[in-house]
Amino acid sequence: MFCSKCGKETTEDVAFCAGCGASLTGGQPAQPSVKKKYLSLAAGIIDIAAGGFSLVSLLFVAIVMVVVAGDGEIPLFMALIPLAMVIPGVLAVVGGIFALRRRSWVMALIGSIALVVTSSVPGIAAVVLTVMARDEFE
Repeated sequence: MFCSKCGKETTEDVAFCAGCGASLTGGQPAQPSVKKKYLSLAAGIIDIAAGGFSLVSLLFVAIVMVVVAGDGEIPLFMALIPLAMVIPGVLAVVGGIFALRRRSWVMALIGSIALVVTSSVPGIAAVVLTVMARDEFE
């Protein structure tokens, strides 16, 4: 028996040509059914780790500001800086949880984008991985 597509000689008991993958019985070639599930996992880990590190760092900065100020007052704009950075840190951690559970791609993407605000390099990596993992989410 010969393949009608490439002409390679095959045995009678095979369904697909070993040379080109064409169906010898009229069916479609088998497609691999392996679904990659590591991109959302990596994005979630980056989001949680970098977001958590950001939150701990901001807590440290806030404590240092209070200690340095002593009995004096802290200027309002200096107090608002760590407070304003808490929101992206929390969003990054929440987005990382959504990415690990593969529940909501939009929330995982929001968390990754928020991570760019607090730590740019891991944030960009998390955004790229989250976008590439779109098919892994429900």
